[in-house]
Amino acid sequence: MLLWRRLFGYVARGQVVAGLPTGFTAAYRLDCLQYDMKGWKTGPHSSGMGDGGKAAMRIGFALFAVLMALVPNATLAKEFRISHQWPAEVDARDRAVRVFVREVQSRLPALNFQIHPQLSLKMKAEQQFEALQSAKLEMSVYPLPYAVKKIPEFSLAVLPGLFPSVDAARALKNSKVSDQLQAIANANGVHILAWWWVPGGFATRNREIAGPETVKGLRLRGGDPLFDLMLSKAGATPVDLTSNELYAAMQAGKLDGALTSYETFVSAKIYEHTKFFTAGSPGIWMFATPLLISKSIWDNLSQAEQEAFEAAAEVSEAYFVETQKDAEKKFIETFTRAGAKYHKFSYQEYLAWLRLAQQTAWKEYFALSPKTESMLLEVVQTMLDVAQKK
Repeated sequence: MLLWRRLFGYVARGQVVAGLPTGFTAAYRLDCLQYDMKGWKTGPHSSGMGDGGKAAMRIGFALFAVLMALVPNATLAKEFRISHQWPAEVDARDRAVRVFVREVQSRLPALNFQIHPQLSLKMKAEQQFEALQSAKLEMSVYPLPYAVKKIPEFSLAVLPGLFPSVDAARALKNSKVSDQLQAIANANGVHILAWWWVPGGFATRNREIAGPETVKGLRLRGGDPLFDLMLSKAGATPVDLTSNELYAAMQAGKLDGALTSYETFVSAKIYEHTKFFTAGSPGIWMFATPLLISKSIWDNLSQAEQEAFEAAAEVSEAYFVETQKDAEKKFIETFTRAGAKYHKFSYQEYLAWLRLAQQTAWKEYFALSPKTESMLLEVVQTMLDVAQKK
């Protein structure tokens, strides 16, 4: 009940939510009321070396081992592999990676990067988080919700209806919430470098999506357990797939529709198997797909290297925001040209989705732990504070 009392206080003070058009602000306010060197193995040698020589070798090996232990890993290996699942030079997540790399190298030319798009390292998308944790992979563009089975707090990055626009999501930058998510990431072996938020919508094979009642009986991919909870409550059957698996599932008729980013819909050519789609703000699907670096790699960077990475990340974020302004337009044009029908949620349809989200996904996230309770409250408070300053 604390959440609803707190949120009621916000409404009572007449505050509004960032990113919502005027007609939707009241709805958001109102409905917040209702939800890880091997030791050198020395032994007898067959080289005929005398005991003195063997002793000298042992001492040499020992000194080498000590020196290796004293030199940071990142200083030894000035090459960083960045892996992701999207097409090279096409998807903004790949292009933003290239912006980041150029910016780092303009500051630190000695550092080398290898970008591996479309999972070319032969490592599945969802496996990259563990690879980062163990430092088997240096960096990755990784959708945070893919890790929610191990880190449920990351569901905040895709709670339905919580981020009605990219601007609303960007308001979390340098907030208490982003600090808390960074602390959680660090405690789990990764470090968040750049926050890239991608908006999205529905694309379906045989039915137009409007209010929650229109998804009943459909097999849908939501991308997160809590999002799937909401879809299930509405009568849909959630299907657990990563975005790079959507095309095959739609083509085979094993999936009736999906929610994912506008760019993924286009780059994956989902328009070849859909007849209906939704787009526009306010929307109910917003996904955090940040640029991550292994925490052990990050910790072994020098201060100058960390500063260069952070400055490059800032530039990539500004670039990424601009790309998303074009992504929606391209999505609508591409799908419309392919013959699919466009639908934008009406006030009543958005309101119905928001209420359902608060009764299901928000409520479940709020109950996970005191930490998630605090984080959800902070998100709402942050957006309200930003809106109040405008």
